[in-house]
Amino acid sequence: MSGRLVCVLAVIVVLVGGAGCGGGASVAWKGHPRSGPVEGGQMLFGTVLNRSGRVLSLRAADVRVLDRSGRALSAAAAFAGGYNAGIALRGFGTEMFAAAAVGTSDGAKVALAPGATAPLSVSWQGEAAVVEVAGARLTLH
Repeated sequence: MSGRLVCVLAVIVVLVGGAGCGGGASVAWKGHPRSGPVEGGQMLFGTVLNRSGRVLSLRAADVRVLDRSGRALSAAAAFAGGYNAGIALRGFGTEMFAAAAVGTSDGAKVALAPGATAPLSVSWQGEAAVVEVAGARLTLH
């Protein structure tokens, strides 16, 4: 094989290697998130990975859950690895999907260095297809 062909193939491998769960976006799932039904909706626990070469400042308020048509569903998110009464789950039924309490800071923001991870908990109502974090559309498996 010529050196030029090897270079072209290497570029193709790098580009295709970025495809999949999270694509070439700056944020991707690390492993597979766990999700299931809870009273009044669905809950997801996952870990997001910073695939970019820079520090990312993420806000839970900017996390969106989208249906197959790209419409935003009623949802709440927190950078927390499980149940925390002050942030991820705020009660049962419709309260679970209410806005975060004023002054709540735990789980509201996270700064991720390149290659770093953070836990993410999301609750929503409806039939979700993706969770959008920092513009990256992360599919639900």
